[in-house]
Amino acid sequence: MEGSELRSRNDMTVYSLAGLRIASDLPLPGLAPCGDNNEVSSHDEIVIRRACVPESLSSVRLAFPEGQLNENEFLLKIPGVGKYLLRHGNEILIEQAPSSYATEFFAYLLGIMFGVLGHQRGIPPLHASAIDFADGCVAFVGGAGAGKSTLVAALAPRGHEVIADDICFLELGNKREVRAWPGVNRIRLWEDAMTALGRQGPGVEPVWRGWNKYFIPVHPQRNPMKPRRLHRVYQLHVASNDSLPGVYRLQGIAAIEVLMQNVYQLGVAEWMGVKPAAFIHCAAAASRVPVFRFSRPMGFHALGEGIDLLESHMRDSQFD
Repeated sequence: MEGSELRSRNDMTVYSLAGLRIASDLPLPGLAPCGDNNEVSSHDEIVIRRACVPESLSSVRLAFPEGQLNENEFLLKIPGVGKYLLRHGNEILIEQAPSSYATEFFAYLLGIMFGVLGHQRGIPPLHASAIDFADGCVAFVGGAGAGKSTLVAALAPRGHEVIADDICFLELGNKREVRAWPGVNRIRLWEDAMTALGRQGPGVEPVWRGWNKYFIPVHPQRNPMKPRRLHRVYQLHVASNDSLPGVYRLQGIAAIEVLMQNVYQLGVAEWMGVKPAAFIHCAAAASRVPVFRFSRPMGFHALGEGIDLLESHMRDSQFD
């Protein structure tokens, strides 16, 4: 089939994420359907389909406890959940374990697998959550437990649209400006954060069995298929409980290092030979986008004061 030829997939739904068109034979929670009558080009589509996923790749460059990889393939095996195989940046085969919960299964598909897919497609994933701001967006980076999801969930009632949680895909525009794509339309919150923020209600689902972490629905994004110019990046830093929140500018190598340290699945990207693309995006972001460290105590008692300072800083600082 020629790349320009269109075909109809009556048994699939076509979604959009990070500028990618994804044809899937099973529903993908939190993604926006393209609404194009399922007509997709064989040149630009990514296909997700159920299949028998092999236990091993035919060619293995690196083996790790949860799977294997080579330059073009990434195999992930999660006991009790399922197996996933990403091939050549355009196909993901999935095999769900009989005992798996659907939310568990999709958490790995829309998390690790889509993160590696972003690397293969040249849109590096940043371990970040993001909100709409002004005519663009602001991203918050940090490792697991840094409070990214809690922060954007607390900002949402103040009129800030959540456009990404945990993974934020980056791209360079025609003028080398750095842009961020909207991500999955759900937030992951621990139970204590969910309770403190009053986010219990319809649509809340557990992420993993035995964990008190939950998917929280958010308002549908206004423009889910358009990237936003990245205006600002804040690195979340945990301060002592008796400290006051503060915002400090990071520049040069320090800014690049913060961004590179927060590239999602960077080790996989390095083994697949696509780490240079991530560095190019991070270097461009560090030179064109102000990077700050947002230091604040982690307790919920200090959340309001920290957000007041953060909103003031975003309003009062001049965007480029």
